[in-house]
Amino acid sequence: MDKAYYAEKGLFVGITSIICAFYFFAPTLFTIKSSLIEQNGEIENIQTHYTRVESRGSKSTKSELKFTLNSTQNIYVLMKNIGQSRYNERFEKLERQLKKSERATIWIKKSQKEEYKPTVFQIADRNGEIIYDFNESKSHSRFGFLILFGLGIFGIGLFINHKFSDRIKKFVRKKPAFNKV
Repeated sequence: MDKAYYAEKGLFVGITSIICAFYFFAPTLFTIKSSLIEQNGEIENIQTHYTRVESRGSKSTKSELKFTLNSTQNIYVLMKNIGQSRYNERFEKLERQLKKSERATIWIKKSQKEEYKPTVFQIADRNGEIIYDFNESKSHSRFGFLILFGLGIFGIGLFINHKFSDRIKKFVRKKPAFNKV
């Protein structure tokens, strides 16, 4: 077993994981409310879709709640992998609430205003009652970010431990010099 080979692979995986964590999850996770703008309008074309997906031999179901507002050209999409379930109760409830309300206010990033599918951070119904919370939208990114960031730290730590194990052992074993007066 070549420890140097695995340590270098660990470094590669670690750096790649940290880059992916910041590229894919950090923009949503570290968004603040003051950077959001409101989009108002009547709800149009609202549907919840379920799609079977397969990744590395593992099958699961992806649920999507899609809708548009009459005042914008954007398509708003909420997406969640629901595993083996065939029904997403949360999205079905949101769909019913939005259909009943007929109007909604959607919060998106100001920088995504012209994007076709902006990230939805919050939804309020006709009466201004929040039905999809800012924290709920960020919670999806929190888990992915923590997993990738943790994997990155582990991979880099594996490399550092291999490369500098002698120095680390000397540093840890070094006894502090106490002044015995």
